[in-house]
Amino acid sequence: MSNARVLNSPLSIFNNGTVSDRSVTVTSTAANLIVAALNATTTHIFWTCTDANVRFTIDGSTPTATVGHQVAAGSSGVWCAKMATQAKVIREGSTDASIFISEVVYL
Repeated sequence: MSNARVLNSPLSIFNNGTVSDRSVTVTSTAANLIVAALNATTTHIFWTCTDANVRFTIDGSTPTATVGHQVAAGSSGVWCAKMATQAKVIREGSTDASIFISEVVYL
């Protein structure tokens, strides 16, 4: 794949040191994952989803409880800043989810 990023060493991410970690509650109403602008030094976010499954989209469409990429409760990942700011999220069931977010710098 010509646009694939190949990593030959462990992933190195560091807190950018300027922004506190935060938690976002995901409800039955689709909303942007990132509401406030990310810090200028942030290249990625590290996130953890707890309490319930969520669905998300990054193409401008609105996710529903049954449409969108699924993230299971207990999952975590690293997204680039652009993907994070484009993401819209919604909970999958009747329980609100929580997504804990750390703004990081990827090296």
